[in-house]
Amino acid sequence: MGERGLRVIREFQSYYDDLNGVRRAIVQRIPFAPGERWLDIGTGDGWFALEIERMMAPSVVIGIDLARCEVELARQHARDSNSRFSAFVQMDAYRLGFPSGAFDGIGTFLALQDICLDLPSLHRLFEEANRVLKLGGWFALATTTPEDAETPSQKLALEIYQYIRAGFFTKAQIQAALEQMGFQVEHIEFYPTGVNLDPEEAQAFIRFECDWLERAYGWQNKPDWRAVWAHFEPRIRALGGLEVDAKVTFFLARKVRTHRPTGGV
Repeated sequence: MGERGLRVIREFQSYYDDLNGVRRAIVQRIPFAPGERWLDIGTGDGWFALEIERMMAPSVVIGIDLARCEVELARQHARDSNSRFSAFVQMDAYRLGFPSGAFDGIGTFLALQDICLDLPSLHRLFEEANRVLKLGGWFALATTTPEDAETPSQKLALEIYQYIRAGFFTKAQIQAALEQMGFQVEHIEFYPTGVNLDPEEAQAFIRFECDWLERAYGWQNKPDWRAVWAHFEPRIRALGGLEVDAKVTFFLARKVRTHRPTGGV
């Protein structure tokens, strides 16, 4: 596994540089107000939550993730960053342990495909987000939308993600789900990240993605990274590499009504 490949995938500074400052650019587009409480769903390594804290300190940011190893990593990053107002807890995104209307805003960054595998689960996530968000609160969602892949290398990266574990949703599907769950989309914007892995780094990426399923979620039926690499290696080498998360689609939506589940009161 190449040293730079690992750095690109997991180390914040290199990955941040390769993302071309997209986290910070997105956070700067969110209309924060003093004293707000924000929730970061699928926080992963915690960098998006910490970026929100830097933008609107001293307000509170809580990051949640189902994977304990990710929560521990986020806590370490918070300590390294001298964070004072961010907290990270292990929690199921479909069963948020917060009262209704607990947050002024919710964010999620490149986590949607890890959390939701189909449209029903997408609706469940947005329904729970609606529940814990105050009326008029913001939902800032950054993800990858497959129709916006521009090059064969970007399209192949999405295909590999889907082959290993992930599903992706179109802009129309995301917007329709948001609106059905009580949100109004106010803004959609695209950000190029510039991430372009060479073949050796692409191999490291595939190995990490396959092994991460077991490490994070205990998935015993994870695909073998060697088999995945053998399947895709000829196409990756023919293209000279792999553009992973090369474009990020940002949705800024506002909660305009409380969604009542069927049969709810």
